[in-house]
Amino acid sequence: MPCSLPALVAALAEPERVWPCRSTARLLLEAPLVPAYHVPAHGRRAQRVARLADAVALLAERLHRLPTAYRHWQHFDPGAYFDLRPVQVRAMVRSECLGATLDVTVYADLLSPAFRMAERFWAERFCPAYHAGRSPRDSAFAEHLTRQVLPAMERRLEQAREEIAAAGELLFERGDVPFLLAAAAMDERERQLPSLPSGDEDLLHLFRRIPSLTLARSFDLLASEMPLAGR
Repeated sequence: MPCSLPALVAALAEPERVWPCRSTARLLLEAPLVPAYHVPAHGRRAQRVARLADAVALLAERLHRLPTAYRHWQHFDPGAYFDLRPVQVRAMVRSECLGATLDVTVYADLLSPAFRMAERFWAERFCPAYHAGRSPRDSAFAEHLTRQVLPAMERRLEQAREEIAAAGELLFERGDVPFLLAAAAMDERERQLPSLPSGDEDLLHLFRRIPSLTLARSFDLLASEMPLAGR
């Protein structure tokens, strides 16, 4: 269940290791997103990118203010804090408390309609076609994969890359401080590196340029007076 563009690219690079394929985007949309996180899938590109940047900026701002808000929760509820439904928290948010450190990651690529479309196509079309195409008994499956499914997957992946990259560039141009503090594209790529095929230097070079809107922060519960009981 890829939660980010780097994770999706890694899954495509080693499709044999993923089966069955389940869609994180489908899980996310089992409940409607609140209007602040809704990004239109159609319309003028500049407006869609701006809406995506605004939604990610809101998540980054809430992540930035978490130390102040956290102390007021007896048991922290990320859904209520980030304004996400339970299924959306499962899809988008990872939090882990290690001793006196709280690590929070928000997979904001999932707010990109182009990424969700690519991720669902991977789970619902590419994966079944790939595994069917590996069967030596019927070359028609392999031909379907090569001629139809793979080009369509590549188009959707490029659309996701363009949308995510444009939103990230806009946030950098704005000088959005909470986003700049939480931007974790490099960390997410590093986390996915073990999933790539070994020895392919060209793939590794391309992979290190994959954009992501993933956000992550680590908080010292003691230094910020965040209650350990709230974990």
